[in-house]
This record gives sequence, C-alpha cells and structure tokens, in this order.
Amino acid sequence: MSDSEFIDTGVNYDVSMEHSSRFGTPDQQLMTVRSFPEGTKNCYTLQPQQGKDNKYLIRASFMYGNYDSKNQLPEFKLYLGVNEWDTVKFNNSYDIVRKEIVHVPRTGHINVCLVNTGSGSPFISALELRQLNNSIYTTQSGSLILFKRLDIGSTRSQTVR
Repeated sequence: MSDSEFIDTGVNYDVSMEHSSRFGTPDQQLMTVRSFPEGTKNCYTLQPQQGKDNKYLIRASFMYGNYDSKNQLPEFKLYLGVNEWDTVKFNNSYDIVRKEIVHVPRTGHINVCLVNTGSGSPFISALELRQLNNSIYTTQSGSLILFKRLDIGSTRSQTVR
C-alpha cells in the first residue's frame, strides 16, 4: 500500500539487490524505503477510522539495505507527536529494526515523525497501525513501548505470530 496519503515528503528507494536477494523470500515491506534527506523532522499523519481514545499498536520497521549506495549506517530519532519515542540504530546493513508502541491518541490523528540527528538521512521501510481491544495492556501513565520480546518456551526456532 502506498504511503502517499499519509505524508508528502521523502523519496522512495529500493534496497540494493545484494540485500534483497540475501533473504531468499524477503518480507516485501522491507524491500523499499522512504528516505527523508530534506528537512529535520518529517511526519506521517495517521487518522484511524475508530478515532481518538482507542488503543492502537504502532509498529515502525526499518532495514537499511544500503538503499542509498553510501554504505553508511544512519542513526535517527523516532517521535510520536512531540514526544521522543526511540532512537533507530543499526548494527549492520542487513539489520532489521522494529519499534513498537501501544498508544491511545487524545485527538483524531497520530503523528509518527522521523527526526534527522545529523547521522545520515532518516528512512522507514514500513509503518503499521492496528487497533487493539481497549481492555488489554492497562496502564495509568499513557503509551507502552516494547522493551524486549523473548521466546523462552518454543522447541522450534520458528517465529509464531
């Protein structure tokens, strides 16, 4: 799905052939990126159909894949509205970084922003918004950020969703 109805800045790129072929059957949403070489802060504006005061999972995915042929790993900030959400860092050009947050917007829109910190152009591979049941993940203090996900019970090395 195109992101053009959510943002009007940035440039689309494909990840390098070397990186896309390394995965065999790659996750298609990681094979293209939208890069933001211009401006300090570029924001997606999401307007969930269910509106404000509902619980949502927001997942941002990133794979550098040497899309810009510079072979220089960028580092940048991710914001939810005016609040810093997390820093996006990579160990290598094949590294897949995912950031997740459970959020309850108080307005009818959600701004997910990528902020240039001077360490390479921010980019994003995929941005997902999923409504959650309001009764799960109860919190008094607002948004919940994914700290770590562990699989400590499986006897297989296969991811189960």
